[in-house]
Amino acid sequence: MYLAAPNSGGAALGFLGAGGLALCLSALLIFGVIGKGRIKLTTGKAGTVAFLAGTAYTAAGKIWANADEVVRQGWTGLGVGTGDGPFGEIGIGAASLLLLIIMLTAPLNPVRAAVVSVIAAFTWPTAGDGSVWAVPGQLAAAFFMMIGG
Repeated sequence: MYLAAPNSGGAALGFLGAGGLALCLSALLIFGVIGKGRIKLTTGKAGTVAFLAGTAYTAAGKIWANADEVVRQGWTGLGVGTGDGPFGEIGIGAASLLLLIIMLTAPLNPVRAAVVSVIAAFTWPTAGDGSVWAVPGQLAAAFFMMIGG
């Protein structure tokens, strides 16, 4: 899937491709969380980069879709959307709200913030296009299209 056409001459960074963007954001996330170079990602920045990376993974497909599949299987195992999980009936909206609550209230370090944000990047769009949860992913996709991802 292309986030922008390969011949998009007006793109600020030239053609990146969804896979290339996913690769670059993954490198930024990994090396930024390690923080031994010039860039050290704090908790909030790590979460933002991770959410953007997760959105790029979804767009890229191929090997990048494996993380999305693991998250979906995890939610299914907890009974989200099935009504027969160990916690009773949990809808995708409740799972999305739980992730937001964790992001806002839990004592997260950059690594944990990155993990929760990637999970959110895969979970929130599944709540549907009309939900408030789809907005961050739609904004991220629009941003990628602007920079030529």
